[in-house]
Amino acid sequence: MQFTAKTREIFSFLFITIAIYTFLIFLFAILYYQTGSIGFYKPIQRVYEPIDFHKAIYFSIVSFHTIGYGDIYPLTSSGRYILMTEAFSSLFFTSIFSGFLVYFVIRRRDDIFTTRHIYIRLRKDKWFLSIRLGNKGRAIIDMKGKFEAWIVQENSRVRIFQYSEEMADLERILYYDIYLDDPGAQKLRQALTDALNGKILLHIKYAFIGNDIKTGEQIAHAVYYDSAKIRFGKMFDNVYSWDKRGRRVNFRWRNFEKIEPLEGEVMKEFVSNVY
Repeated sequence: MQFTAKTREIFSFLFITIAIYTFLIFLFAILYYQTGSIGFYKPIQRVYEPIDFHKAIYFSIVSFHTIGYGDIYPLTSSGRYILMTEAFSSLFFTSIFSGFLVYFVIRRRDDIFTTRHIYIRLRKDKWFLSIRLGNKGRAIIDMKGKFEAWIVQENSRVRIFQYSEEMADLERILYYDIYLDDPGAQKLRQALTDALNGKILLHIKYAFIGNDIKTGEQIAHAVYYDSAKIRFGKMFDNVYSWDKRGRRVNFRWRNFEKIEPLEGEVMKEFVSNVY
């Protein structure tokens, strides 16, 4: 049986929690037993009977959960101190466990991903710098993206290009494109050319924030590239099909990184251009 990453994470958390819980129960049971500080009360004889280790475990459990049936009592000062310590431990353990359990159950798993490379694409005789975004979880709305490109000179970061914009909702697939033939992107295109010619090491960062469509949880994602991650291409391969109702079906995520290759002569033309 295959479990999702989030399910495995919850199981791991529960396993660790149960292990800690068991350790605490046995720890306090050993303390009660070794110190002989608690006794089993027989109401008919009105006497306290010494307890065995099984009864110490029983008393540790009911004390940890603040049930207190009244059949076993602390007989000494050490017993009362151990009992108070266990009560405080129970308070913190239960609070931490409840908080983390809610966190693991409701938080969104990391199901946003981007292409490993950033692509210079030629589409209809126009050049674009493109990143492909994928989403295997719930849709993300109210997205705002930010793109930055920079180099490092004399131990200082020198910004080449920066662009921010509001984006479409990320349901399953989204493309982030920068039109390189735009006059405002001239410095970026020149920097790409210099990077491909080995003159500079260009650093690129793309980041976005948005909200989970169901929970409203804010989602943030960032990806970094450098000159070694620049590739050429045309159209990305499809990762889904459309059904008759206009819905995306038959997802093929293995095609996510695949792109139609660009002719070598065309790539050389881009790299040789100087602006």
